[in-house]
Amino acid sequence: MIQASNSPWKYLIMWLRIYFAIHYLKSGLYFVIFDFVPDFSKAGAVSNYLYEMNNIGFYPLVKYLEVVLGGLLLFNRFVPLVLIIMAGITIQISYLNLVVSPHPRQKFTGTQELLLNGSLLLAYGGYYVNYLRSKAQPYFLWEGFRDHKKTNNNE
Repeated sequence: MIQASNSPWKYLIMWLRIYFAIHYLKSGLYFVIFDFVPDFSKAGAVSNYLYEMNNIGFYPLVKYLEVVLGGLLLFNRFVPLVLIIMAGITIQISYLNLVVSPHPRQKFTGTQELLLNGSLLLAYGGYYVNYLRSKAQPYFLWEGFRDHKKTNNNE
């Protein structure tokens, strides 16, 4: 069977990763550089939630996080970890846009987030196989690094 890294699909996956990274960078940098906060009054049923997110400082935190995550994704660093963190943001955006305030523009945004993040999680899914164990024993972080180093030296 052809490995993903040797498959022509790797170019589509790379394009999706770069597109998603630019999407996150654009969203975050609008806030970071221009201090742009959208008019939440047009967000419908979600407007009060978004106002309060901004008031307690969570909205800015998410925007700075989007810049960091977008940069890591763009430069192909820690991609499996970044995608898991992005999944939390994706679920919130998709729920708010598809369920709470299903305006046509929000429907597109929520669907786009789900498709991009979901596709990339599947594309990098091999990295998550160890998380799917039915029973697990304690395994310290440094043991994992040691075992990974031994495995790579034996190849």
